[in-house]
Order: sequence, then C-alpha cells, then structure tokens
Amino acid sequence: MIAQTAWLNREFCFDQPIGVFPLLLERLRGTPARAHELVPRLSEDVLATRVNHKWSVKEHLGHLVDLQPLDNRRMKEFLNGAEVLSAADVENRVTETAGHRNVPMASIIRRLTIGREDLVQRLETLTEGQVAHTALHPRLQKPMRLLDWAYFLAEHDDHHLALARAVITGSTTMNFSRRN
Repeated sequence: MIAQTAWLNREFCFDQPIGVFPLLLERLRGTPARAHELVPRLSEDVLATRVNHKWSVKEHLGHLVDLQPLDNRRMKEFLNGAEVLSAADVENRVTETAGHRNVPMASIIRRLTIGREDLVQRLETLTEGQVAHTALHPRLQKPMRLLDWAYFLAEHDDHHLALARAVITGSTTMNFSRRN
C-alpha cells in the first residue's frame, strides 16, 4: 500500500473554477456518512485503540469535530473581507486533550454530522462573489478563495477518514506524525 502523505507536507494548487463549488459541498456533506460507514460493527474499545502511539479512529474523527470552531471562524473571516485567516493550532492541543477515546462513537459522529450540516447549509447560501473572495492562509502562505478553503476542508476530512481506515485495517504505511 502507498504511504499517505503527512498533512503538513501536502501542497495545494488553488486553481479550480467556481463551478466546482457544488461538488465540494457534496464532499463536505458526505463526510459524516463516510465516517459512520467506517465504524458500524467495531467495538468502542477497538475504535479507541491507538496503534504505534498514533491517534485512534475516535481521535481522528473527533479531530474533525474539534476543528469546527476554526472552520466557523474562517468562514466568517472570508465573509467579512479578512485579508488573513486565523491560524490553526498545528500541535492539535484540543484533540490531544479532548479525551475522544472515552466518548461514544455515536456521539462523535452525531457532533460531526451536526457541524457539517450547519456548515454546508451556510455555504449553500453564498453568492459567486463571496465564494471568490480571497484571503491568505497563514501556514501555507498562499492566497485562497473561499472555494479553495472548501476544497482544503474536504481534503482534510478525507485525510483523516483515510487515516481512520488505516487504523481499522492495520495498515503499516502510516509512517508520519500521529497528529496529522
């Protein structure tokens, strides 16, 4: 199996046409369903198990929930004409201290679903001009449109879904930081 690139090592091209925005909304809308599909027959203990000191399935999915306040803040920044977006905590301190391994998976999935549904509903109301607004991403040091930010979120969701699946399947190709 091919080793997954660490999130902080990813490079992004933000050159998609505005017309892909509905596709990105569909990806974001589908994250909770894909997360739910990963876990139906697995015990809470299995879902809470760390492999090689890396995050458990619950922690990967809980991390997506933990980032919802940042997602909401960044969306507001785009809509308010910010020049620079808020920085993320690359140390992921919230996820590291959240205790997701002790939270029922149904609760994590429910919170992820509520957050994604709310975000997608708000994104669906935007105009083409709002979706095209640009701000600087602080870590990447690249300008991104709100459209590109939606792509970035969808990629991040998929990144953690793939990592969660790798934990479940016991993949040995996870040779990167447990945080990302």
